[in-house]
Amino acid sequence: MKKVICFDLDGTLTESKTVITSEMADLLAQLQKIKKVAVVGGASFKQFQKQFINHLKSFDNLYILPTSGASFYKFENNSWQAVYQLLLTPNEKKQIFEAFEKTFVDIHYQNPVKTYGEIIEDRECEVVFSTLGQKAPLAQRLALKYDRRPEIINSLKKYLSKFKISMSGVNSIDVTRIGIDKGYAIEQIEKYFKLSKEEIVFVGDAIFEGRNDFAVVRTGIDTVKVSGPAETKKFIKSLLTKKDA
Repeated sequence: MKKVICFDLDGTLTESKTVITSEMADLLAQLQKIKKVAVVGGASFKQFQKQFINHLKSFDNLYILPTSGASFYKFENNSWQAVYQLLLTPNEKKQIFEAFEKTFVDIHYQNPVKTYGEIIEDRECEVVFSTLGQKAPLAQRLALKYDRRPEIINSLKKYLSKFKISMSGVNSIDVTRIGIDKGYAIEQIEKYFKLSKEEIVFVGDAIFEGRNDFAVVRTGIDTVKVSGPAETKKFIKSLLTKKDA
């Protein structure tokens, strides 16, 4: 008897940084008629709009938690309203950007010759590194032969002991305040709706150590690991066909 169904965005509801399909949007619209739906992702709210929100047919019972739970939005009075926003301070952002610069020197890292958009993006509530840039096509990101993110993260930890650093998506690294992650997002959902752990489930494609979905595990809620949007569709359909769902 789950009351809130929580989803990761990239790799779960959509392919990484790509627009949600009409089929998935239809399934979510049906699910919102019987459940509250929350989507927790590392993307900024602006990216959520471009990739997800602008392609939906219904906002009833829908809640958005961008930047790994550092912000929380609900649809009210015909617009999206912030329940909260935990913005990084200018000094925190400066520290994070400088840490990346030092790390690149330490490990002799150079950006690829061809990149797409910003390599390091200020998302106000978090800072995100993407190997090929924030606007890199999925095909190019999937074609990368080497993943130096573990090496980058190990070096960043020397400079950012007061921040949470985790891998996300296909080739990104998220940096947020310690304690601000998808587990925090679930805890805020639990408090906001006054629910027990048993009444919430999280669906994600990266629920394993070292990835940003794994933070959900510590909350003690049930989780469903999927391999991608196709399995997510099957899961939603299973909920819609259960009379007691």
